[in-house]
Amino acid sequence: MNIIYKLENKKQILKNMITLFQIIVAIVLFFITNIIGKFAPTNLNYFQISSFLETDEAPAFNFSFRILTPVVFIILLSALLYSFNLDDYVIDIYFVSIYYVTFRGIFNIIISRTLLINWKKQFFYAVCIVGLSFFLYQKIIITKKNLLPDFSNIANELWIIILIFLYNLVNNIQLPNVDAEKRKFNYIKNTFYNLKKNYGEIVDSFSTNIRFQQIAYSMMIYENFNRPKLFRIIENIFSLFKKEGTYGIMQVRSNKILNDNESVRQGMIILMENLNNYKIEFQKKIENINEENVYYNSSHYLDQDFQRKLIRSYNHCDDYTDEIFELVYYLNENLYENNEDNNKLFLNL
Repeated sequence: MNIIYKLENKKQILKNMITLFQIIVAIVLFFITNIIGKFAPTNLNYFQISSFLETDEAPAFNFSFRILTPVVFIILLSALLYSFNLDDYVIDIYFVSIYYVTFRGIFNIIISRTLLINWKKQFFYAVCIVGLSFFLYQKIIITKKNLLPDFSNIANELWIIILIFLYNLVNNIQLPNVDAEKRKFNYIKNTFYNLKKNYGEIVDSFSTNIRFQQIAYSMMIYENFNRPKLFRIIENIFSLFKKEGTYGIMQVRSNKILNDNESVRQGMIILMENLNNYKIEFQKKIENINEENVYYNSSHYLDQDFQRKLIRSYNHCDDYTDEIFELVYYLNENLYENNEDNNKLFLNL
């Protein structure tokens, strides 16, 4: 009985090690896939919210990339494990796909992308990934010798040619994402009202100018999109090893850790200082303006130009400025009743 118990205990330990191995591999696979797809959540570059509205110009590639990448990874990993005589770790290796799609879903929820994700499509991808992984495991991976390709039959090569042809054919079809605009609106609306609830008093205390507030909220929405709460917590942890960093929901540069409230307050101070500086410059420009000239020398154009300067003074990046400027107009159009007077900032000071 003691021997049987030891054997059972040994099997259980091995099973637990295999499960842990599969979970770790799934998490690694998730980040590898994102890096390959140039959509890494840990990337320090900013990602544009408007990108969610782009049409799918390569549906065949996108579909095959999302479905086949984890499947191919499992096949290659299985071959590697077999080569090191770690056959036990290949048993039920399709569970890596299950953990992979589960972690992807949980991760998107944690970083507050719930309203932006097309969950029907993600569920479809998950079913395809798990289903294909299980099918290939049963038919190929489970048998060690099956992992090596067999081209002795000319029919195999013929079907490869046919599949390549169909892939290129489907890849030229453009499929618009009809629900993307709705998901974007719901995400921005939900985020905006949460920000207004949490930081509205701070924003109002600095200025009652609607355009100025729209710029501030747009920055918070954009920064929160790229640096969700989880990422900001991680940034605070890593700040222990550096003297200076950017902190909080407004990503204010500081030599000490700032919570979100402190970040908003410091961010508003920076915006107000820059606004006051540009206000003086704007007044000098407007005094010398010739309204009879073309649009580019009009008061409206100058106001818009100085708004862009104000945004760029906060983050010296053209892409950042373009995205914030677009968000400002989006907020005004969809959440401020599209009031034309709200488009003015310096003209209303």
